[in-house]
Amino acid sequence: MRKVKVVLPATVTNLGPGLNSLALALALHVTVEITERSDDIFTVETSGEGAGYYSTGLRHPVVLGLSYIFQKLERAPLGLTIRADSKIPPASGLGSEAAFLIAGVIAANNLFGNPFNREAITTLAAEVCQRPDHAVTAIHGGLTSSLFDGDALLYRRLPIQAQQLIVIVPQIEHYEPRPRPERVLMSDAQHNLACLPLVIDALRLGDLTLLGHVLNDQLIAPAQTAAIPGCDHVITVAKHNGASAVTFSGNGPALIAFAPANHRLLADGMIDAFADADVKARAWVVPLDTQGVVISMAQS
Repeated sequence: MRKVKVVLPATVTNLGPGLNSLALALALHVTVEITERSDDIFTVETSGEGAGYYSTGLRHPVVLGLSYIFQKLERAPLGLTIRADSKIPPASGLGSEAAFLIAGVIAANNLFGNPFNREAITTLAAEVCQRPDHAVTAIHGGLTSSLFDGDALLYRRLPIQAQQLIVIVPQIEHYEPRPRPERVLMSDAQHNLACLPLVIDALRLGDLTLLGHVLNDQLIAPAQTAAIPGCDHVITVAKHNGASAVTFSGNGPALIAFAPANHRLLADGMIDAFADADVKARAWVVPLDTQGVVISMAQS
């Protein structure tokens, strides 16, 4: 029986002004182990963050990712045991569901001897989760930029200085991100475009002072801030305590803070600031993930 294990990082998308284009991989991971069975049963076992949040049947995102490749290959194993463990809180803007989908795509490809190469599987993963920024970043790690040009996936892995980041996830019941505006001011669009190359260079150099000036989005961040109680206060406290920059991860509600030092103290201060607004929050201090996907195979 063949067994494949896939480990993928969390993804911070919509990074500052880089909406749907610029993304980071963080060292919070999902681990998916898939083992062939001798019968025709599919079982899904979940543990860790959000265990039970997703369906444990054929609608689990890992199974959907597997099925996408099985359909492409017109082949499927008789039965599978799927074990999914997550360190990524679901529905937080950190790419939990996308990681499960991508893990299913990669695992299915490996079960059948890698008929798709790395470039092809990256494109297929981007198709199945409908977000190239999640797929490219989870697979390749580090800092990436990506887009679909028609059917062609275009992306680059960009240089970045190793560092630790603070992840804050407020516990907001029934959180719903605000819809993106259909029209925006030209001045706001110009602001984002002007900041984007400076964000990329600041991350390349590890220049957190520059990053603090340019890691801000004027298109969707104002609405996101309004949807999270106490958010303005939390960001103010974080910067007062030494954070260089604070931004949203994906559509929120997770916040990502960059700082040169005292990460744990800053994280605790942001938790306390959310408490001032009667919002519970959790925090992690994690490094960037520069490796991306890790795959291991076994035969029994």
